Amino acid sequence: MSIQDTSAQDRTIRPKSIKRALNWIIPAVLIVVAVGVYYAVYMRAWFSADRSFERSRVRIAQVVRGDLTRELAVEGRIVASSYPTLYAPADGRVRLKVRAGDRVKEGDLLAVIESPELNNRVLQEESQLAAINAELTRQQIAAQTMKLTNQQDTDLKQLRLETNKRELARSKQLFDQGLVNRSDYDAAVDAVSISELEYKHAVEKAALDLSTQSLETQNRANQKERQQLVLDEAKRKVAELSIQSPVNGMIGSISVDPRDAVVANQEVLTVIDLTAFEIEIQIPEFYADAVEVGHPAEIRYENKIFGGLVSLVSPEVNRSTVSGRVVFDEAGPEGLKQNQRVSTRIILNTQKDVLKVRRGPFLEAGGGRTSYLVHEDLARKVAIETGAVSLTEVEMVSGVSEGDFLVISDPGVFQGSETVYLYE
Repeated sequence: MSIQDTSAQDRTIRPKSIKRALNWIIPAVLIVVAVGVYYAVYMRAWFSADRSFERSRVRIAQVVRGDLTRELAVEGRIVASSYPTLYAPADGRVRLKVRAGDRVKEGDLLAVIESPELNNRVLQEESQLAAINAELTRQQIAAQTMKLTNQQDTDLKQLRLETNKRELARSKQLFDQGLVNRSDYDAAVDAVSISELEYKHAVEKAALDLSTQSLETQNRANQKERQQLVLDEAKRKVAELSIQSPVNGMIGSISVDPRDAVVANQEVLTVIDLTAFEIEIQIPEFYADAVEVGHPAEIRYENKIFGGLVSLVSPEVNRSTVSGRVVFDEAGPEGLKQNQRVSTRIILNTQKDVLKVRRGPFLEAGGGRTSYLVHEDLARKVAIETGAVSLTEVEMVSGVSEGDFLVISDPGVFQGSETVYLYE
């Protein structure tokens, strides 16, 4: 019996062709070369740097050319630009009609000053005016009476003169005819002369009496007019005893209690004008010299921007700040409230066509003298010079060119290294 072998299970293995071998050899070689090149570049950059740092932890911004606007952001507080204080017009006792915080309209009655003295003064002046009116009427009647009397006397003397002239004419005819003697004719001539003189004097007396009566009447009329002015003044003072609101607004403060006795010119209450507002700002002392009256401003209120102007900069420094005021250059927004907080941006000036970069911690940390220029994966330390500074941008005077990429975060994290490798 013969023993079977495994020859029946064997099969012939043919060598693979060179073409099939190249299908995987070539890609493998390319991958190895690429990895080698990558690591060669990486290692060269890594070895050329003093230290390495994670790129995501560094803020980088590009240097660009454009306009830079210097500005100052401050917090503002809405305050009323008009808050008239009302005073007692005379001595008396006050009766308040409002309370602090009440809304009032222009012309509303706020308080009344009870002054019996002024009320009595009005009654006295009215009585005096009535007496002068009576005197004026009496004078007018007397003038008319005298005018009639003088007119009557003048008419009678004129009539007597005409009668005597007729008698003289008859006497002359009779005298010419020899029917009357000389003495009768002369008596008739004398009677005409006397009548002419009497008539002339009567006319002159009537004119003088008319002037005298006109002057007396005018004097009484002037007295009446003066007394009317005195009465009007007294009534005005009484009317002022009712203190009315000069504006639409709100009662701010009340300086007296109800039924208090007050003296003339004593403060009674204050009305806040709710239609005229300003913004009170606190300017850091460092910027106090840069902010001037007339500088434009932008006020942000409820996500809207409103234009304004700096209207006041205080000369006094208080707790490292200077107080200022900003007014709306047009009608302000509706709904403003006293002491409401708003954001205000003051435009100091605008510089045209400068190199600039976004503002960052490098400005304060390095004093604006050093930073790092980034080229690909390397950051190299450079000396820089900064100029004007805004809230968001910094002017670059030297050390950089347009299009450069600059590290704007704190360069202190690089610990003064001249070259830093930035890795992902």
